[in-house]
Order: sequence, then C-alpha cells, then structure tokens
Amino acid sequence: MTTQVEAELTAFTAATQELQFRIEQFYYYEAELLDEWKYHAWYDLFSTDSHYRLPVRRNRLRRQRFADEAAARGIEMAHFDADMKTLKLYVNQRESGSNWAEDPPSRTRHLITNVRIRSSADEAGSYDVRSNFLVYRNRLEAEVDLWAGERYDRLRPTDDGSFQIADRVVLLDQNVVLSKNLSVFF
Repeated sequence: MTTQVEAELTAFTAATQELQFRIEQFYYYEAELLDEWKYHAWYDLFSTDSHYRLPVRRNRLRRQRFADEAAARGIEMAHFDADMKTLKLYVNQRESGSNWAEDPPSRTRHLITNVRIRSSADEAGSYDVRSNFLVYRNRLEAEVDLWAGERYDRLRPTDDGSFQIADRVVLLDQNVVLSKNLSVFF
C-alpha cells in the first residue's frame, strides 16, 4: 500500500465499532424521519449554527475532478444553501399543507451506506462523516425519481449520547437534476 492510502485508511478506521454503530443508527433514524414526513423532528437534528448545502455539480475533465468537491465547500452556485433560518422556512412550507409540489406527498426511501468517520481536524470533539445515499421517490401514480450521491457532515456529540448535524454538504452524482422538482431533503 502507498503511504497516502495507508493515511486515508488510518484516518477513517480510527472510529471504534461502538462509535460507528451509534453514528449509523443516527443516520438510519434521520432517514426514517424523512421517509415518514416528520420534518420538524428532522430539523431538530441540526445544531443552531448549522448550514445545509447542495451545490450544483459540473462536468469536469479527469484532471479537474477533485476541484468540484473542493469548490463545494465555498459554493459558487447551489440548489440549496440554507442556514437554519432558511431551512426552517423550507420545513414549515412542507408541513403547512400549501406546498403544491408535495400535495399529495411523495413516498420516499432514503438509503444510507458507506459511512466513514474521522475526528474533525477543525472542531475538537466533533466528527467529519462521509456517507453515500440513494433516495427513491414516487409521486402521484407513475413518477419515479432516483438520486444518488454523497454527504459530508460534521457531527457534534450531544449530552444524551446522540449527535447533532453541525454542517452538511450534499453532492449529487448528476450535474443536471432531471426530476420535475427538488422537494426532498438528503
């Protein structure tokens, strides 16, 4: 193995099995809340200073590929770029009954995989977590959408042994969103 690969594996395998289990269970609970339309409870999983971003992806040459991921942190253009106040507006809209894009509500299934954890270099006591997702949505009778991608989260432990999402960047594996709307959370 090369030194770079060894360093990456060491950083991601530093999490104990118990921590891995707890974080995965946290993500499964989050997915359940979204699939059951419990948006206010989902919103409560975020810290008060959190940021939720879904940048627009670009097609890049092979040698420029990682510039896309790096640029996601400083977002030039985004489908979502929400602080907690803005995210609360989205959540309130979803639960108001006046969100025409979600009436009747979509049926969704959030699948979370490949959870990789490392201690945050930027915030002591927190974890930088990378995970993959697949979100299936069925609307009305025959409309089906699939989104795949990855999430970069900063998780903070809470006093009750759970976590709060302090930051989330979602990268879709497509640069053009083909669905009629983007009324789901990832």
